[in-house]
Amino acid sequence: MPKIHPSAIVSDGAELDDSVEVGPFCFVGPNVRIGAGSRLIGHCNIDGHTTLGRNNVIHPFAALGQPAQDHAVVEGEATYLNIGDSNIFREGCTIHTGTKPGSETRIGSRNMFMNATHVAHNCIVGNDVIYVGYAGTAGYCEIFDNVLISGLVGIHQFCRVGRFAIISGGSVFSKDIPPFMMAEGRNGGVKMINKVGLQRAGFSTETISVIKQIFRIYYRSGLIPTNALERIRTELPQIPEVREFIHFCETSKKGVISAQVEGHRS
Repeated sequence: MPKIHPSAIVSDGAELDDSVEVGPFCFVGPNVRIGAGSRLIGHCNIDGHTTLGRNNVIHPFAALGQPAQDHAVVEGEATYLNIGDSNIFREGCTIHTGTKPGSETRIGSRNMFMNATHVAHNCIVGNDVIYVGYAGTAGYCEIFDNVLISGLVGIHQFCRVGRFAIISGGSVFSKDIPPFMMAEGRNGGVKMINKVGLQRAGFSTETISVIKQIFRIYYRSGLIPTNALERIRTELPQIPEVREFIHFCETSKKGVISAQVEGHRS
């Protein structure tokens, strides 16, 4: 049987694996499912049609599965939050369900959401993502794998952040940030590639060199984006990272963030 503290409330209908631990003063709603090895440390709230996979850790005052902060929510209609495995939700983290009936917010695996971070309705967060304290993404954002969102960052609705991108603290963006890049400011632009992150992830020296060339062509050549992408396509070896960058930019609906002006933080 799950280990449930006497002060916790686990609603009838909730499904908890026998190895789940529910600490003091937690609340678990009737439509919640929690997988093996997950721990609710205390004073946390999991509600709505929320599914958590294995080995998730939820710290005090985190709130998962509450209704979206959106006027489009229809009271009584089911919306969903689906969470993978081995995530860490720190103090005061909030993640909401989808907004329209039947829609979902989706969180992958091995992510860390630090204190007071927020993921709004209908977002998709991949794997191995880090949200640093007070960072937040508005509705319908897509955060690809291995992204680092630094503290106090705000991301506008419908934006995408590409794989292995990093956003500097205190930044605000309303456009897409392509993979492998470092961005900062208030739509301030791309500063450089995420070299340290790529090295730590085991990218080869040759691949990092090609990504540097992507940066120089797209952000330092003075070409308009379509011409820069064509030059990247024709002049660089078409390794997976090159194709990924091109596809990300060509499928952007919000527009891709531009280059940063040297010495200026917008």
